[in-house]
Amino acid sequence: MSTSVNTIKWLLWLLLGVFILTYLIALNIENHFIVANTKWLSNDFVFAFVGGAFASLVIVLICEFIKYRQLKFATETTLFSNLGNLYGHFLIIRSNCQRALNSMDIVADNLIEPICDNAKVVIDYINRIDYMPFRRKNKVKELLVQFSTDKQLTIKTVLSSFIFLRIAINEDKIALLQQKKPDQVTSGCPNTKMALEKVISQTLIILAYLDKIITQIDHDLGDKFHWQNMKQVLNTYQDIYIDQTLEDYLKEDVTVF
Repeated sequence: MSTSVNTIKWLLWLLLGVFILTYLIALNIENHFIVANTKWLSNDFVFAFVGGAFASLVIVLICEFIKYRQLKFATETTLFSNLGNLYGHFLIIRSNCQRALNSMDIVADNLIEPICDNAKVVIDYINRIDYMPFRRKNKVKELLVQFSTDKQLTIKTVLSSFIFLRIAINEDKIALLQQKKPDQVTSGCPNTKMALEKVISQTLIILAYLDKIITQIDHDLGDKFHWQNMKQVLNTYQDIYIDQTLEDYLKEDVTVF
């Protein structure tokens, strides 16, 4: 987007210069300040040439502005969809940990690690978004800069710290083996239980922040993405989602085509 904005600004300055030149030539034709009529050159020719350049620049500027509007909408859509995607990733992390905490099933070592890795990729993609509006004081731009320069690093740090859930599970496995018990770690094991609770607590804080920033961006963009409705759908889906067990999978007969 920054390239398109710079191009439009450059065209505006060029258009202003050509307009002033055209105006001065028109005044010269009327008042003959400078005698430019010769055997090979006339004021009328210069006026027609510069006037044609001015008209061409107007058309180029209009086309560039239309291109900018399309690019701006595409960039805003990309920004919103990726922030919503990041919100969804943390929603899955919270839901997975909450379901593990509420049941006595075995807690998988990599319960949330794939989701954490994907969330980091989404953050990197958001950081690369080139959003450059004309107005210097733009709330969406300010929020994106704040996210890219400060908040994203905090979120990545939290995502990296979730590795301690695996460490907690392994600590509980060692404790069970020392007690000569099966190393089947559930949320009833002390380290795993505390780690799950910690992940849920930190995830809720980040979800609150993401909800706030997405709500502000959607509001400043005229509520064209309807975030509140989308958020309700995401939360409802997570509330009704049920983990599939191996027994369920073996019984299931899915017809794709």
